[in-house]
Amino acid sequence: MLLACLAGCATLPESPLVNSSQESGADKSEQLVQLARDIEANGGGETALALYREAVALAGRTPAAYVRLGDAYLRGKKLSAAVEAYRAALAKDPDDAEALLGLGTAFARQGAVAKGLAALAKAAPLVNTGAAYNRLGVAQTIAGQFSEALATFEKGRAVEPGDLDIATNLALAAALDGQSEKAAALTTEIARSPAVQPVHRRNLVIVLGIIGRSAGDARAVAPPELPEAEFEELFSRAASIRRIADPKGRARALGTTMQG
Repeated sequence: MLLACLAGCATLPESPLVNSSQESGADKSEQLVQLARDIEANGGGETALALYREAVALAGRTPAAYVRLGDAYLRGKKLSAAVEAYRAALAKDPDDAEALLGLGTAFARQGAVAKGLAALAKAAPLVNTGAAYNRLGVAQTIAGQFSEALATFEKGRAVEPGDLDIATNLALAAALDGQSEKAAALTTEIARSPAVQPVHRRNLVIVLGIIGRSAGDARAVAPPELPEAEFEELFSRAASIRRIADPKGRARALGTTMQG
């Protein structure tokens, strides 16, 4: 876990990497960002955030630096701080699509879904990545806008055909919208992918439960290591979602299952 590095970086010591008088502020900022990424990847979230904040100042408080800081706050689930960072970027450049995407994501995760949707709907086509469409689709699903979410996830798949997060979210949205055949076909496709992960398989159990497939069918796509008690709880939860008539109620019951 690079404990020695984390302990040293926690006090932000003087370092030739970031203090050479012959280097520009932008160069020093990039070096700090790389160091922050390495530390964050090894569990040093708070230390990394301090470095991202320092990098903003060294970069001259550019929109891109604020977006990187906002993204770091978002990964750390510090949503209010993320909103502030993205707003700082937009104050510098109101047309910054990445900042708008981050702001919409933070709003949606805070529960301010309407504000999140407004920002994400504007940002996703501008950013035009699978991840951007995936975030918009998740927000639309949370809002109970299943038809819109399906169209958005399809756009995401067109950009990133191999992204199983998008495919799984599409299957969940189809199940919530009552499109059982589409949801089942996607479940089969995802379960057969060599890139499928346990988190995808858990969501496939929910998909099949929502569309009323048997426990045997759901067990076949579940993670092999999933204990029977956890499987039964997951499948039962999905069955309870199926019985909710209100679309927004079904979306709320699904909770934070979707990836993105």
